[in-house]
Amino acid sequence: MALFYYSHQMNILALTGGIATGKSTAGKIMRRLVPTMKFFDSDESVQNLLSLRPVLEEISVELGESVIRDDGSLNRAQLRELVFGNPVQREKLEGVLHPKVRKECLELREKCSKNPSTTLFVADVPLLFESGFDFDQELNLVVATSEATQRTRLKARSHFEDRMITSILRAQLPIMEKVARGDVVFWNEGCLAQLERQLSRFLILPSIS
Repeated sequence: MALFYYSHQMNILALTGGIATGKSTAGKIMRRLVPTMKFFDSDESVQNLLSLRPVLEEISVELGESVIRDDGSLNRAQLRELVFGNPVQREKLEGVLHPKVRKECLELREKCSKNPSTTLFVADVPLLFESGFDFDQELNLVVATSEATQRTRLKARSHFEDRMITSILRAQLPIMEKVARGDVVFWNEGCLAQLERQLSRFLILPSIS
């Protein structure tokens, strides 16, 4: 595995992977290992956006009123069925959300670059390769497992049916294609300690002079 060394300037990394590969867990470990790191979570950004009425109104215009409940909140089950079963509808949703997420990411990256205490900026972007999400990152990190493990974890975690799991996986690049496109890969088939060891080997803290 390649080793990463901090420079005097803030380093910028992208973190991605497939659904249920352990990408979010890897992010939490990195934040604990590097207290001077700033982390941007695309999933968290999306969840925040989906609570905003203007965004929900945009989604309703693009996808139809069926995705909005009578109380004005998002019908997440209906949205999931709609977008994962229809690539055209999924592209419409991404057209609403992705520019907003990228804008938030770039704004945070710019803010952090002006803070000398921030040594590392990492953005967790699930659809990094699929959406061409670029923010001047130096390396693309991929957390990966076999597809069989993804399916097992999704069933245990979210209780999705096989049909829904297949639709979700088809909406992303195959995990081995992400592995091929990544600069550094963390294989997460084992226990949590194994993932942490891989990350620790990669994140080399600067020596104190």
